[in-house]
Amino acid sequence: MQRLAARGLIKPERLQPGDVVGIIAPASAPPDPKAVDCVVGQVERLGFKAKLGRHVRARLGFLAGTDRERAADLMAMFADKRVRGVICLRGGYGTARILDRLDYALIRRNPRVFAGYSDITALHSALLM
Repeated sequence: MQRLAARGLIKPERLQPGDVVGIIAPASAPPDPKAVDCVVGQVERLGFKAKLGRHVRARLGFLAGTDRERAADLMAMFADKRVRGVICLRGGYGTARILDRLDYALIRRNPRVFAGYSDITALHSALLM
């Protein structure tokens, strides 16, 4: 906690209608590939523009692609200046496998609204540090 207090919590700007929201799958792949399209539709109905991660539809066993691909999608969303928020499609064990592949300095310089659940909590915790 001292480390967090010393560095200060960075809050991203809130999302506004028309903002670009990235959609990634940093862990498990959706069981039904149509779920990706459903999420895109929901994001657009909320007034945002959806941007899919390059590997969001990938499959490698139960994961949504290789560790490298999933980490690359997350980093691409933080590097893209147009993206204002990031939604993770689902959680899963694969989340912890990408933590050491992230550029936390780049993420800290480019805060985003970040949403996810289940094992995505590992990312929420890592991003706080």
